[in-house]
Amino acid sequence: MEPAEANRAALSVTELTAGIRQLLEQNFAHVRVAGEVSRLTRHASGHIYFTIKDRHAAISAVIWKSSAVRLKVLPQEGGEFIFDGHLSVYEPRGTYQLIVRGVEEAGSGRLAAEFERRKQLFAERGWFDPARKRPLPSLPAHIGIITSASTAAIEDVRKVLATRPAWLRLTLSPCLVQGDGAPASIVKAFARIAGMDPLPDVILLVRGGGSVEDLWCFNDEQVVRAIVEAPVPVITGIGHEIDVTLADFAADARAATPSNAAEIACPAREELRRQLPRLPLLRGLIGKTLSHAGEAHAGLQARMRHAVRLALDGRHLHVERQLTRSESVLHQCIRRDRGRLVQAQRRLEPLEPRLQMRRQRQALARMQHRLAQGLGTAIAVARQRVQQQRLPASLAGSRAASACRRRLDRLRQSLRSLAPAQIERRNQLLRRRYDKMLALDPMHVLQRGFTLATTPDGLILRSISQVGVGTQIAVRFHDGTADAHVTRTEEKP
Repeated sequence: MEPAEANRAALSVTELTAGIRQLLEQNFAHVRVAGEVSRLTRHASGHIYFTIKDRHAAISAVIWKSSAVRLKVLPQEGGEFIFDGHLSVYEPRGTYQLIVRGVEEAGSGRLAAEFERRKQLFAERGWFDPARKRPLPSLPAHIGIITSASTAAIEDVRKVLATRPAWLRLTLSPCLVQGDGAPASIVKAFARIAGMDPLPDVILLVRGGGSVEDLWCFNDEQVVRAIVEAPVPVITGIGHEIDVTLADFAADARAATPSNAAEIACPAREELRRQLPRLPLLRGLIGKTLSHAGEAHAGLQARMRHAVRLALDGRHLHVERQLTRSESVLHQCIRRDRGRLVQAQRRLEPLEPRLQMRRQRQALARMQHRLAQGLGTAIAVARQRVQQQRLPASLAGSRAASACRRRLDRLRQSLRSLAPAQIERRNQLLRRRYDKMLALDPMHVLQRGFTLATTPDGLILRSISQVGVGTQIAVRFHDGTADAHVTRTEEKP
C-alpha cells in the first residue's frame, strides 16, 4: 500500500452511498426504460414496487402513491411497458432503483406518432381552426348526449344537469365508446341527432377515463369529421383532464371530464338566480316599464281613435260622393233609356199588325170606291155616246147596257184577278214587318237563351261601369227573373 493511500481518510458507508446517490441522480435525472414487469407488489401505503427486466438484466422500480393516483396506465404483472423516471439509491440497503413518474404501454409510442400525424393532417384541413368554432348557447333548452348508455359518464352528466333548470330536455343517442366498432357507432349517433326536429341546442360527447387504446376511437377521422359537420355546437368531455384526443381539438369547447362538460353546457339554477336583479329593483323596473307602457298605450289609443275618426270621415265623404255620382249617372241612364224607349215605340207603332190591317182595309175600300166610280163614269159615257148617235132608245139602251155589262164583267174579272195578288203582297209585307217586330221584341230575344240585367227598380244595365262589387241586380229570363249579387267585375282591355 502506498503512503498516500494509507493516509487518505476512509469513507463511511453512508458517505459512500450518498455520493453514489448524488452521482446517479445527477447523471440519470431523466431516463426512459422499456421492459417486462415482474414481482409486482402493491403496498398498503399505496406505493407500487416491482422489477423491470429483459433477457440479460433487471432493475428495481417503485411508483410512489402520489404518482400512482395520477397515472392513466399502471404496470401489470408480465406486461411490457415504457417507464419514465430517474435513478435513485435506497441508502439503507445500498441498492439503486428507478423512481417511476410515467408509464406507457409498449405500443403507445407508435400510437403517439400516429396521433401527431393525424393531428397535423386534420389541422391542415381547417378542422381545428378557432374561427370555425361556434359559440355555445347561453341558456339551452335541449341537450343531446352521445355516449354509452351503460357507462358512468352518462350518470355523471345526469347528476350535474339535475341541478339545472327544470325545463331542460335531455336526449341520449347511445353508441359504443371503445373498440373497433366505436367510430362508426359514434358517427351514427351524430346522424340520429342531426335528423331530429327540432334540433338540440348543444351536443355533449362524453366518456370516462381509460388508456390510450381505450380512447383511440376519438382520434378517428370519421368521428372528427362528424364533430366538424355537426349542425349544433359540440362539447367534449373525454377521459380525465390529462387525456387529450383529436375530438377535443375539433369540438367547439373541451371539458376536463363528463361532469365538467355538463357544467359548461348549462348554468346551474343558483347561478341563474344570482344573475337575476334584486326583487325591489326588479319591482321598480317593472313598475316604470308598466307606467311607460301605459302612457304609450294611452297615446297610441288616442292616435288610433283620431285616425279612425279621420278614416271614417273620409270614408263617409267618399261614400257620399260615390252615391251622388251614382245617382247622377243613374238619372242620366234613365233619361237616355227613356228617350231610346220613346224612339223605339215611335218606330214600332207604324209596324203594329192591327194598324197595318186597318190601313190595308182602308186602301182596299178606297180602291173599290174608285172602281165603282170608274164603272159609273163608264156607264154615263156610254149613254152619252148612244144619245149622240141618235139611236133608237131601245136599241141604244140595249147596246149600252150590253156594253156596260161586258165592261163591268171585265172590270170584275180584273178586280178578281188583282185582289188576291194585292192581298198576298200586302200579307207578305205584313209578315216581314211582323218578323222585324219579333226580332226587336226583348221577350223573343230572351227565348233564344239571352238574359237581361236590370237594377232592382227596372233600370236596364248596359255597361260594366254601371255596377260594382256588392251591387244587387235582377237577371231576367224569358220565363222569370232571378236576383243576383255582384262579387267581381272585369272590364274589357
